[in-house]
Order: sequence, then structure tokens, then C-alpha cells
Amino acid sequence: MSEEHEDMGKRGPRPRSASYRKHLSPYVQAPRPWLRWLNIALLGGLSIFSLAYGFFYALTAPYLILLFAAPLGVLSLLAIWALPDQENAPTRAMVGCFFGFLVSLIAWPNYLAIALPGLPWITMLRLTGIPMALLLLVCVSTSPAFRQRIADVLSVAPPIWKMLAGFVAIQFLTIGLSATPSESLQKFIVAQTNWTAIFFVACYVYLTPGRLRLTVNLLWIVAVLICFIGLWEGAIRKVPWSGHIPSFLKVDEAQIMLESMYRGRTYRVKTIHSTPLGLAEYLALVSPFLYHLIASSRSLTTRVAAALTLVLFFRVIQLTDSRLGSVGMLVALLLYVLIWGAQRWRRLRGDLLGPLVVLAYPAFFATLVGLTFVSRRLEIMVWGSQATEGSNVARQEQLALGLPKILHNPLGYGPGRAAETVGWYSGSFLSIDNYLLAIAIEYGVVGFVLYFGLIAYAIFVMLRFVLTAEHPDDQEYYLVIPIAVALSAFLVIKSVFSQQDNHPLIYVMIGAALATMHRAISRPAEAHTRAAPVSS
Repeated sequence: MSEEHEDMGKRGPRPRSASYRKHLSPYVQAPRPWLRWLNIALLGGLSIFSLAYGFFYALTAPYLILLFAAPLGVLSLLAIWALPDQENAPTRAMVGCFFGFLVSLIAWPNYLAIALPGLPWITMLRLTGIPMALLLLVCVSTSPAFRQRIADVLSVAPPIWKMLAGFVAIQFLTIGLSATPSESLQKFIVAQTNWTAIFFVACYVYLTPGRLRLTVNLLWIVAVLICFIGLWEGAIRKVPWSGHIPSFLKVDEAQIMLESMYRGRTYRVKTIHSTPLGLAEYLALVSPFLYHLIASSRSLTTRVAAALTLVLFFRVIQLTDSRLGSVGMLVALLLYVLIWGAQRWRRLRGDLLGPLVVLAYPAFFATLVGLTFVSRRLEIMVWGSQATEGSNVARQEQLALGLPKILHNPLGYGPGRAAETVGWYSGSFLSIDNYLLAIAIEYGVVGFVLYFGLIAYAIFVMLRFVLTAEHPDDQEYYLVIPIAVALSAFLVIKSVFSQQDNHPLIYVMIGAALATMHRAISRPAEAHTRAAPVSS
């Protein structure tokens, strides 16, 4: 042995570098002889498994790509779970993906996607939502500070996250009850990205002041742009980009969504949405924020612009020929006026406007509802006409078919199985209109209670906040009012509309409201802490 090696043997092993101690030391343990043989055995078993896995993948591709990708997904989740804690979590990238997802949701047709054989559509929602969900898991796994901030927000109303966790468990368990487990598994994964992940990310995103106001402005601007597209579509009687879509974005199964829709001779606009009902629902969900701007903005220009936008909403909803949009806007107006008046009465004791609004509310309610019977156009938009009688009959038939299925199996039939289970056809297509019925069919009675109980309890918490809590002089905190109204309108709309295009927006609103309430509740405590004298 050379003198150099003898000297190294005397000195012992080389000291670990600072980088090694920082990144790899959590995974290092004292050497044990039997671990060497265990590692060899595991490596040999993994090699044999990989050969068999690759053989069957090549034999079945591309038809079973998702099935063979599942173990890789599980391994990815295990790798994320094993990550050590670190000071800097990738929250900035997560927030960027969140707003990318939000813009894609409200401004991009989800049926314009890249379709590869054996794979789901590669949509803008998936391109932004899946990275966002993975970054959320990384932040939760590696950042104690991030976990604490999310826990603080959820502590505002613990039953909400508990009901959400219970509903996720029901979603997963009912996959085993599905007649098509692979399709139900895909629906489950989409729901966790578009609903569950977006809720927790929103709880973090809206802890930063100003982001909720920015989101409201974004919803408003996009809604106005969509309305102008709707006017254009109504004039040419087809979706403006129909016939001008690049080949790489054409999906054969989605071509039906580009077809013109009529009721009798009336053309029904849908803009970026797959149906006119989806467009009408979106406009109804945005309308409470415009009511709020009219009632609370200090800028006359903003108030006038919001009022004109509501007129534009009303016109485009007429072009959709969808009652649910008119009913949603009407319900939102009635609820907002009452909540705004009660909140103003409580906050400004010497003000007369709040008591006047609340005490005159029955007359206002009766007058507004009465107008829907006086005006023939309003009556058709809210209550329907002979042309819409077929929709009423269809929903009654679906209930008659669906209720016995719930009684037969109250545990549920699995995600995405509502239409097939009910078995009601509109022409040659399976259809289900009532989302309350769809949830009960897919997730059973318990899932129904958890899903709608979560939204109802969230509305209750928001109303309790705006009517009882002391708020600083910051208008952003009062945006909880239109969020509560939008959620209430959503529950009404879901009795006649089962599509889920706008559902991620509901989870964004709930998360944003919780974060905003947490900021308002914790702000007095923070101010008191800052004002307290420092002991010597």
C-alpha cells in the first residue's frame, strides 16, 4: 500500500461536505450488514418486475396506458412524501399555475385540446391544473410554514375541510361500486385536481391582500369579453372559431360541441362553453359581484360600468334561451339586497338606509317577482313557456327513474355513472339534468349530504361572518357577501343543470372566502400584538 493510502487509512473517511449534510443526511443511517443483501434482493426483484412490466406495456399500448401509468403515479406521490423539509417551498410557481388554471377555466374552450391515442384530452386545464396539484403536494410535504398557514385558514370553519375529506373518501370508495372502474377512476382524478386541489391552493393564494379584488376584476373582464363573443355568435349563428381550428387542437369527440344549437327556430349562443346552459350559469355566478360593485364602490364610473354590464348579461342570457341564467341572476339580486341591507343596518347604527332596505324587503321581493308575471318576456325567461315544457317533463321523468335506483343502492354507483344508471335518453344521447339527483346516484346518500352540506355550511359561515364579525375598513373583506350569494345561486341552478364546467370556480370561491375571513379575524390580534409594549 502506498504512503498516500496508508495516510488516508489513518485519517479515516473524508468528512462530509456541507451540501451532503444538508440534502442527503436525512436519508443516511448507520451501516448494517444485512441491508446489503436486502438491497441486492430488492434490486433483482425490481429488475424482473420491470422486464415483465415493459413487456405487457408494449403488448397493450396505447389502450391501457393509463393503467400502466398508475404505478408511476403512486411512486411519484411516494417520492413527494419522502422529500425532506426545506425553507423555500415552490409557492410562487404554484400560484402562477393557479391563475393559469383560473384563466383557462373561464376564458378557453375546454374542448379545444390535443388528443393522443390512448390518453385523455390534453386540455389547458390539465396543463395548468396537474402541475398546480403536484406543486401543492410538494409544498405540503416540504414546508412546515405552508402547512401551518393552510391549517390556520381551515381553522376558520373546520367542518368544511372535514366534510370535503369525507366526500373525497366517498368518491374513492365508490369507484369499487362502479360498473366501469377505469372511467370512474379518471373522473375521480379529475375531481381531485379541479375541486380538491384548487380549494386548498385558493386557501393559500387569497391570504395575500389584493388578490381577491384582482380575481373579481378578472371575472368581470372575461365575462364582458364572452358577452361580446355571444353577441357576435348570435349574429352569425355559429361559434366564431368554428371552421378555423388548427388541426392539432381538433378532437373528433368534441366536434358536437361546435355544432349550432337551436330550440325550435331560436339559435342558442354558448361562446366558449360546451352548452348555452354553461354560459348562462357562469354569467349568473358573476352577477353578485357586479351587484356588490354597484352597492359599495366609491367610484361612479365603476358603478355605471357594472350596471351596464348587468344589462349586457341580461341580453346574452336571452340569447342562450336558458331560464337558469335568469333565475340565477334574480335569486342573486334578491339575496344580495337582503344581506347587504342587514349588514349595513348592523354596521352603521345611525344610518337609515339599512333599516329601510330590510323593512321594505317584503315589498321589494313581491314587486320584483310580480314583474316576472307582468312582462311576457320576463315571464318566459324566468318561468318558461310552452317551448320549455319538454325540459320540465324530462326532469320529472329522470327523477322517476333515478329515485328507485337510489333506494336500491344508497351507497352510490361510482363517479361519472349518473347518466348511465338513470338511463334517460335525449334522442340518442344519455342525459341527466338535475345535479342533486346526479350526486345522489354517483356517491350515495352520504355523499349527497357531504357535498351539498359543505356548500350550505360554507354559506352559513360567510353570512355569520358578514353579519356578526367586526371588520376593518377594507372593502376586500366585504367581497365575502357576493361569494355567499353566488354559492346560494349555484345551489338553485344545480336543481336543473348537472354539467360541471363551472364547478372549480365554486371551490375557488369557498377557499377565497375562508382565506379572507381568516385575514379579517386575525388582523385585530396582529394589531394588538404590534401595539403591545416590549418588556425590557
